[in-house]
Amino acid sequence: MPDFSWDPYDFLDILGVLPVEEEYGVAYRYEVDRRPLSLALTIWPFDGDVELAIRCEGVSEPVVHLNLLDCPGARVIADKRGKYIEFAAAKLFAGRYDNARPAPYGFRLRIEPSLQVTTFSYDI
Repeated sequence: MPDFSWDPYDFLDILGVLPVEEEYGVAYRYEVDRRPLSLALTIWPFDGDVELAIRCEGVSEPVVHLNLLDCPGARVIADKRGKYIEFAAAKLFAGRYDNARPAPYGFRLRIEPSLQVTTFSYDI
């Protein structure tokens, strides 16, 4: 059973692109272009690892580069603030994450109206 709790169909809906899937579902790579920015999001569900890189045209290094190891999961949220993905922070809380409830800490990835990464915390 994968360690990463998520629904790939929800990611398809919010990101608007099909992932490039490695053989046997080892990794899923999403590439989203919002000129001048582009997003590369890779998820290794069996390891629970996530890599996110936001690049800007003309800049050689990513302006945002995050690696989460042993991330318990992610969920897509659509509320009055918009649509975004919440990634639970790795190893910051006990128990199994089921993506139905909010994780206490993590980061949000917003796609529309522009690419944005922010942190969050909930009182649990």
